[in-house]
Amino acid sequence: MLECLEYRGYDSAGIALLDGSLKVIKDKGRVAGVKSLAPQDSDAKCAIGHSRWATHGEPSKRNAHPHTSSDGKIAIVHNGIIENYLELAGELKEKGYSFESETDSETIVKLIEDYYKEGSFEDAFHTAVSRLEGSFAVLCICEDAPDKILFARNESPLIIGLGDSENFLASDMPAFLADTKRAIILDDMEWGILTSDSATIKDIKSGAEIKKEIIVSDLSLEAAEKGGYEHFMLKEIIEEPLAIRNALGARQAAKDAAEYARGAQNIHIVACGTAWHASVVAKYFLRENGVLATTEVASEFRYSSGSCLTKDDLVVLISQSGETADTIAAAKEAKKRGAKTVAIVNVVGSSLTRICDKIIYTYSGPEIAVASTKAYIGQLVALTLFCAEILREKGALSDGEVHNIFMDIENLPPKVDEILDGRESLMELAQELVDTKDYFYIGRGASFATAMEGALKLKEISYLHAEAYAGGELKHGPLALMEKSACVVAINPDGPLKKKTDSNIIEIKSRGARVIEVVDGEHFSVLDAPERKIIVPFAGNSLFPITTIVPLHLLAYYVALLKGHDIDKPRNLAKSVTVE
Repeated sequence: MLECLEYRGYDSAGIALLDGSLKVIKDKGRVAGVKSLAPQDSDAKCAIGHSRWATHGEPSKRNAHPHTSSDGKIAIVHNGIIENYLELAGELKEKGYSFESETDSETIVKLIEDYYKEGSFEDAFHTAVSRLEGSFAVLCICEDAPDKILFARNESPLIIGLGDSENFLASDMPAFLADTKRAIILDDMEWGILTSDSATIKDIKSGAEIKKEIIVSDLSLEAAEKGGYEHFMLKEIIEEPLAIRNALGARQAAKDAAEYARGAQNIHIVACGTAWHASVVAKYFLRENGVLATTEVASEFRYSSGSCLTKDDLVVLISQSGETADTIAAAKEAKKRGAKTVAIVNVVGSSLTRICDKIIYTYSGPEIAVASTKAYIGQLVALTLFCAEILREKGALSDGEVHNIFMDIENLPPKVDEILDGRESLMELAQELVDTKDYFYIGRGASFATAMEGALKLKEISYLHAEAYAGGELKHGPLALMEKSACVVAINPDGPLKKKTDSNIIEIKSRGARVIEVVDGEHFSVLDAPERKIIVPFAGNSLFPITTIVPLHLLAYYVALLKGHDIDKPRNLAKSVTVE
């Protein structure tokens, strides 16, 4: 199970087993290293584990989870950040407790230990988690209760998997897909008791028992596996045509959401990272058709634009996982201020979907590689459908124009397949670029979003310096960096801004920097002479952000492959950023 969740964090790992007594195996590094240390013949009926992405304390064995009580009888694992841990730790130190790690998480188990002196294991756990402030998904086991796991959740994902005489707890469903597809999705401020044949769920504040809906996942185990590819990232790039087809299933949801948003005076599109790049594409699509929209990264939105929201505002929130902490916080702020909210999400039943008024699913399937590719494509398709319906509602596009956009999307997968079929030429281009250390990506309009996404992919997995600029900004500083050692990737599809970008390319070449231009044409090819060009099939006036990013996803992948990096698990990064 733990290996299936390693994409969420992988700087250290550990497990705790109840096998007569509590046994803890943990170390710095990947799950495989800890697995080799674990007993192969354990009779334990209860265990918890954790693959960590460091927040408090450096990646090390002593900071790895699980953390244990002073007497070694209780163990916990924790995702999230405890905001009041210094206050709690101070109280515990006054009582004589000492701490072995630098983490906020160890405070939880010492707090449980302290309350356990006064009552039952369950009461001690409940009292302890009721004092926590911040985000947490906590699992806890105790030698005195060898048949149960106690759990609690607030603002960090936690799901129960219901099996046959066995039950599971995990932060994401792929962890237990091999054993069951039946699940219960926990909500904020819930805690409970899990045994092999029961799951009791209660409200942290009131203590009242809660009856929860059991869902049956439509995810397949095969979709969460590599399927013969060397890396998940390559598999997921190859699945981009399928992601387009699947996202077309969001058409009715997009139409319903646009009707719900009718009358909204202001449109704010909010996201983080790759999803924010998708939001920038949507902003340009709306503006170019006469509808004003703004975009802002979620970590800034709640402290700036969020404070200005009213009931006349529409807030569109985009997240692959639906668990991105900053995006969830922005959604809650929007709801508090009475704004209408629409979520564009990949993961069914995720936290964001339970906050927002309307949901548009992208149906991209599990995305395991940290660097997002097919989910970005799904977001672009879903956003195009949604924005087209908004423009129809506002009279900016006719029924016929919206239908033509839909038909262009339907015709898109074979064109992306053509790019993927010719990927060996991009591998050859990567071989020429592998020793280049400075990259600049430029574009105008929606191509600026593609430039940002292309640069992000390269820096995420190859650890190379890559910056993105709107083409017109070159002469305001970046032109000073143009020299023979630099490579500039210019996203320059046909359209009203092409001549402007042509001028930028001339400026760059006159300074000696290498240019790779991404343009559209009839068929995919990579031209060597007289100039380096990546030609993608023309896909329609509003869909070039999809076709132009596909070769850049591949180019980043092949550069990282040639450099020998861990492509699916790049250093210092995690797939779902569930802490602020």
